[in-house]
Amino acid sequence: MTTPKPRTPERYDRMQYGLGDEVQRWGLAGFHGAPGWTVLRTAPFELLMQGTPPLLARLSSRLGVPAFQYNIYDSTPEFLMEVDADGHVELSGFVGMEITRYWNSEPPMDRLDTRFRIIDPSAVAAWAESAMPEALVTGWLDSPSAHPPQTDFDKLRESQREDLVRWLGQLGTRIDPESHEWRVHPAHIVRRLAQAGSAYLPTDECVESAIKTVFGGPNAKHCDNLFLVKTLLPHAPMPVEGFVLYAEASSK
Repeated sequence: MTTPKPRTPERYDRMQYGLGDEVQRWGLAGFHGAPGWTVLRTAPFELLMQGTPPLLARLSSRLGVPAFQYNIYDSTPEFLMEVDADGHVELSGFVGMEITRYWNSEPPMDRLDTRFRIIDPSAVAAWAESAMPEALVTGWLDSPSAHPPQTDFDKLRESQREDLVRWLGQLGTRIDPESHEWRVHPAHIVRRLAQAGSAYLPTDECVESAIKTVFGGPNAKHCDNLFLVKTLLPHAPMPVEGFVLYAEASSK
């Protein structure tokens, strides 16, 4: 353990982008999220996903609670790691251009879209809907193709689009006929992630925002990458009540 002095991070800082065993210093911060949830922020940002078994699995097993980490890469690819109270790990999605990363091989087709398989979000979604009734996230629909789908991928995407339209209809959600924009409460998105996954849902505008809002609760604004950049990397004071720990690699 160490208590580092404030510093100016490098433009491409290893503490942000490096792997855990390549980085001289680790940072870990924790604070309250929604009722029943604790938010952890780390530097490097994938720190808890690394190791065999992953640190996240060891932590969950030690504490006897489930946990997850959801990442977005370059605003499009998503990756979800979930662990249960016994340390069992479930994966879905993929890491940017490194599609085999964390999978060690090609991920199964039914795991390409992120989906909660361990985490049951029903209680926290109900709380969010009650505590933040005005909260909304925004999504958009692609215009339907003027031609019948030709490839299997085209057919899959069209079926996903139709499924999303049906789901929005069941919620009574209006889809703007010109912009194809729609808005729903983030609790609905989190529930959908436990059912049909994130297929055809916009990531950073919709899924990421919904997860931060529902699970982050009153501290949702601290649940994005800026916390790492503005707090952990420069070793700045905590902007929220909680704890922060730093560990330094041994020089031996």
